[in-house]
Amino acid sequence: MHVYPSELADLIIEKWDSFAPAPEGAAQGAAHTLPAKDALENLISTCYQVSMMREEGEAITLRVILADPQLFPADQGPPKGFLRMRFATPQPLNAYTLRNLSPAVDFERSLIGVEQHPEKGFRIWGVINSGIRWLQEYRGGSRKINLLPESLVLHLNGPGRLTLCKGDRIVATLSGGRLLDSTANPFRSTWIQRLFEPQHGALMESHEAFRASVPYPVARIHKDLIVNLQFQILKRIISVTRRSQHGGTFIIFPSDNPPEISSDNPSILLKYKFQDDEAVHRQQNLLASMIRLTATALGDMKEPDRMITWKDYVELRHVSAAYNLVEAFYEHAQFVARLASVDGVVVVCSRGVLGFGGMIVGSLDILTEVAIAHDAEGTRVTLEKIESYGSRHRSAYHLCNDHHQVMAIVVSQDGNARLAKWRNGIVTCWPLTSEMFVGDN
Repeated sequence: MHVYPSELADLIIEKWDSFAPAPEGAAQGAAHTLPAKDALENLISTCYQVSMMREEGEAITLRVILADPQLFPADQGPPKGFLRMRFATPQPLNAYTLRNLSPAVDFERSLIGVEQHPEKGFRIWGVINSGIRWLQEYRGGSRKINLLPESLVLHLNGPGRLTLCKGDRIVATLSGGRLLDSTANPFRSTWIQRLFEPQHGALMESHEAFRASVPYPVARIHKDLIVNLQFQILKRIISVTRRSQHGGTFIIFPSDNPPEISSDNPSILLKYKFQDDEAVHRQQNLLASMIRLTATALGDMKEPDRMITWKDYVELRHVSAAYNLVEAFYEHAQFVARLASVDGVVVVCSRGVLGFGGMIVGSLDILTEVAIAHDAEGTRVTLEKIESYGSRHRSAYHLCNDHHQVMAIVVSQDGNARLAKWRNGIVTCWPLTSEMFVGDN
């Protein structure tokens, strides 16, 4: 069943007031109420029509915010604020005006400001330069983010694709007439934590050994710190691969020495296999170093067994001492992502990147359909035939079907990404939308 502006307006109205109060640091002002349903539906419909247009042959991408210009002080600007520029004469809000403005308003750096006049309806009052730090929520990053006021924000992400937000928080995403559930994030599932439990346990043991070996206080670490650090690297890799417009496939093994590439009858032939030395362990070493830095910086002689979490790390990473390690994390992720630009799969195990340019081979079972997950655990699914997928997806699905411990991340040339894993007796796939990564940074 497809969803249209009328149903989407109902959903936004239903969910709007259920959000918690604005996060600390968000622009404050008058109550950020929604317009009446008919007006809201008209606004959504207008933006939807614009998303289907093209400007000089290019798809239109925009961000539109329904907010009073007074919420944005005139003396501020990026990177620590918003630069709002008001038109001397407000412009009518319609599809053609938005299309005409689109070349001047970079999706990543700017928004179009809209207000609702009691007699003249919606009008465009100007433009806002936000800077690009907000993209860290999607791509990973460590700098402080400017928070938008808790107003209605519409992202026009491409043909027929809208994301509606309350400030910086996503309310709903519409794509191809269907609502996408941004909470169905497999990286937050219990099954994926169990899959990588041996890695997490090894890092925890290594950290405890480090604590026992030094004379100064070092805090203990909660497992969620390790989980989130690993997720940040994956987020960055997926983001870089999306923007490359080449696509790529990442085959991830939870074990150290996967027999699927090292046996006499391998399932993956690696054209470019790396020598197994310290460089292969780069990611694990960076994880251990970041954990030690955080735990040492937050160590307390009065509380020797203090437990630190991901939230503690988020506060600490803005300290200059952590900058080099944070940069090293993202440089490594950038490097791994670029390997996928060569035809073939990139193979990763718990030790690190083993090689790239891999070809999936062998006598794999015949697979005709996969399950599309609608929740993080993959308990709510619908079946889908794989005949409509390209060879990149099909080969990854066949590998997951034949080797149940394998996890695959496939990114298409158009930027769509999926995670595939054998779950509950079938290869199960999770669409990895950018929106599901918001709030994890």
